[in-house]
Amino acid sequence: MLPLTEKFTAKGGFTWEAEAEAWAAATAWAEAAAQAVQRKQQHRRRLHPSHGMGGGGAAAVAPAVQVAPQAAPVVQAVAPPAPPKPKPKQTREQQLLAQVKGNPAALMQMSDQDAADTVAAVEKQAIATDGSQRDCFVQRYMAEIGWATNKPELLTDAAYEKARKKAGEESMYHADKNFGGKTGKHYNQQLQTGSTAYYSEGYSGAGTYWAHNSAADSACYGRYQVKAFLNRKAKLVTTYTLANDARQLKRQKPKLYAALIGAKRGYGRNEESLYPILAAARGCNVIVRDTFSPQVSRSAGQYIVTLDRGALTMSKKTVAGATTYMNNW
Repeated sequence: MLPLTEKFTAKGGFTWEAEAEAWAAATAWAEAAAQAVQRKQQHRRRLHPSHGMGGGGAAAVAPAVQVAPQAAPVVQAVAPPAPPKPKPKQTREQQLLAQVKGNPAALMQMSDQDAADTVAAVEKQAIATDGSQRDCFVQRYMAEIGWATNKPELLTDAAYEKARKKAGEESMYHADKNFGGKTGKHYNQQLQTGSTAYYSEGYSGAGTYWAHNSAADSACYGRYQVKAFLNRKAKLVTTYTLANDARQLKRQKPKLYAALIGAKRGYGRNEESLYPILAAARGCNVIVRDTFSPQVSRSAGQYIVTLDRGALTMSKKTVAGATTYMNNW
């Protein structure tokens, strides 16, 4: 007969039948042990008879030793770990949006149909309703590629002027007016430190409009003014180049072209939604209004449109009460 522990090992597992068999084995073992003790005592009496007073009476037989059976060990069953939940399958729209996420060039690398469908998917994306974002396609698209949330380098005015001169750059000026229940100063502050850029409408593409080296020209658009210069992150392209890109897009990807000019925009006609997307596809985050040359050059009063605040180094200083006859500051 196997010892108790081996009996359990041989059986493997602790079913009801195994426990019953274990109890039977333990009881049999206890009875066998008691019988062995009894036989040993009887053997001793034969070797050493009793010499008690009054003669040789038989020696008393020791009672059998009762050995309590041991309880079967309790084994706690451990449940196997639950298998990981499968990831939900992405819809086609989600797959298309994932391709443009953080990749400004992706739209032009897709098939014509996929690119047009991506424009439709972007247009469905939610935007803020607190006035910090404009309800247009470019606002949504810049959020998808990650440019809308980039922030400018912001310096004290003294540090700004020192950095500007070292970079050999001229200041650009941007003005805001009171709009939508908020002051122009509020929009100045959003441009400097807000969580998102605001993409204004315009004929050179939706974005932030600046007047190069002319505070007076900027003041035509509002009384609250800020200034900045283009830093090393700025990549420039002219509207002349983007107009050529638009004509080529119309030939090569007519569905995408139709989707872009049909996307939600303001008064800036087709260029408002086309130019920022074409510029981003080139890796350019600044549009220079120049309809005559692909070569980038800037002069006083020229329109500059920024698509990514990361291209800007800004002064913390703001001016309230800007006028069309003011000097640069």
